[in-house]
Amino acid sequence: MDMSHSLVEIERSDWAQLRDLYVHKRTESVGYQCLKNFISWIDQEPSESIKLLSLDGDWKTDGTFIIVANIGGCLKHVYFNTLTENLERLKIALNCLEGKSGDYLLFGYSAHLIPALENFAKRLTGKPLLPGEQEETVWYHASKKLVDSFTINVPEGIKLADLVIENAEQINEIWPHRAPGSVDFVRRLILYNVSVGAFDGAGNLIAWCLRLPLGSLGLLHVTDGQKRKGLGSLLVRYMSKKLAELGDEALAPVVVKNVASRSMFEKLGFRQIDSVYWSAV
Repeated sequence: MDMSHSLVEIERSDWAQLRDLYVHKRTESVGYQCLKNFISWIDQEPSESIKLLSLDGDWKTDGTFIIVANIGGCLKHVYFNTLTENLERLKIALNCLEGKSGDYLLFGYSAHLIPALENFAKRLTGKPLLPGEQEETVWYHASKKLVDSFTINVPEGIKLADLVIENAEQINEIWPHRAPGSVDFVRRLILYNVSVGAFDGAGNLIAWCLRLPLGSLGLLHVTDGQKRKGLGSLLVRYMSKKLAELGDEALAPVVVKNVASRSMFEKLGFRQIDSVYWSAV
């Protein structure tokens, strides 16, 4: 850890000012919408364990920040970004994070930020962060014009409704990235963010789409026996319109290996604008 520098917590009264520095980064994974998301969470529940940190107290110069969020699961989430192409201050800031191997999940960082992780990951794990240890996703975006063109035709016998906390167990149980305590993360997504579920005539939840802390779509799933009916596409279009109503961009990370999901997003007209990564360190 770099002892000549330190991380200083950014006062909550300054979070909106930091967010607005990223107003031109509305489609980045950890940018305007991510900061807006966490401001909303704290407004709804001030006791949430979410900290915004700056290097040596200076975030106004180049927008360098780190978010450490203990929001469910066995790992603390770390989100980070900077407005400068020179990643040196971000690299130093990350290296100031205290911890040990197995403490953190680096959440949804853009490909261009990977060089900033080198020293931090090596200090925690004792080795460089290898490409195979980073979960790569395609970062998709739908333009406002495209979202405006989306139609919502709900099949007969299907009802779309907001998810409720009681749905979290079912969603977490099927989630490929579930881990000890991850159900609490899912509960927070339902509690604080917009979401949608598709329910059959008997009231059974058969498909869903949530919103990640990045501000993007996430955890999209259609249960077995309900696939190939267009429900995934329907929920993506529905949620994209919900985000547009909030003045936000329609964004989505899709695991590179998930060819079927990538094909669906691209068929809808979503365009890849970045590669975004997750890694546990």
